[in-house]
Amino acid sequence: MENLIGAIVFLIVGGGFLYAGFYVRNSNRRIQTNGIKTKAKIIDFIEERSKDADGDSHIYHFPVVRFTDKNGIETTQKLDSSANPKRINEPIDIIYLKKDNEYEIMINNEFWNTYFPMIFIVGGFLFSGIGIVWLINKI
Repeated sequence: MENLIGAIVFLIVGGGFLYAGFYVRNSNRRIQTNGIKTKAKIIDFIEERSKDADGDSHIYHFPVVRFTDKNGIETTQKLDSSANPKRINEPIDIIYLKKDNEYEIMINNEFWNTYFPMIFIVGGFLFSGIGIVWLINKI
């Protein structure tokens, strides 16, 4: 049984990566299809520290952007994606989707739209594939 634990871990991690990749891709597509393109200005960064599985601490910088929506309402919001903190006062292209009083915002560039979710999807297939091969060889 203990020989199967590694394979099961790879399958679980692979499944998690696949879920995250497809979730981000579908969310991005929904925002791209229904959202409104505009320019935003990075006005600040919120620094957040997180620890990984090894206990190493990493600092992420999440941009705070200001933009005016189609109704002329000026909005300031923290983005969910980290960025280089040297980009303060820099204009960026965004797509936003307003639902009730909440905005879903994505950075409108090829990396975030295409490559970011694909990294998770490819990683998910790799981890799942390793897990499956491992399981087949143990059974």
